[in-house]
Amino acid sequence: MKKVTIKLDTINEVKNFVSAVTTFECDFDIVAERYVVDAKSIMGST
Repeated sequence: MKKVTIKLDTINEVKNFVSAVTTFECDFDIVAERYVVDAKSIMGST
């Protein structure tokens, strides 16, 4: 597992991030304090 800190300030940055991570076959999670979200589906993408 690798941990990377990112900052997404706008909805366009979020969209670009989701588009980028969906090209990989591995899992990506976004962690904010106690919340964990699947990075590939945060915008409703599959």
